Amino acid sequence: MYEPHRSKTGRTTNLASCIVATVFLLFLAAEIVVVYFILFKPKDPKIAVDAVQFPTFSVANGTVDFTFLQYVTVSNPNRDAFTHYDSPLQLAYSDAPVGFIFILQ
Repeated sequence: MYEPHRSKTGRTTNLASCIVATVFLLFLAAEIVVVYFILFKPKDPKIAVDAVQFPTFSVANGTVDFTFLQYVTVSNPNRDAFTHYDSPLQLAYSDAPVGFIFILQ
């Protein structure tokens, strides 16, 4: 029986095709990752203080007593939902903490 002789050019052509296809797929995957991080990059919410009020304020015997109202607008530039949880507020005088309050939602 006669078997046809395979040349090395056929094997190198197949190997070159596989290498080109692999490089193309890696390049395509890198492009997809870059586009994902550019388009879907999370952005910080925009927080603006609309008004600050002190409806009650009194000083007696070296003690300060006041009510603090702050009106805030929060806008979310992301497509995903924005959730705000309870947060603390600290009052400082000359870089020393003098008051602390926990803000509930």
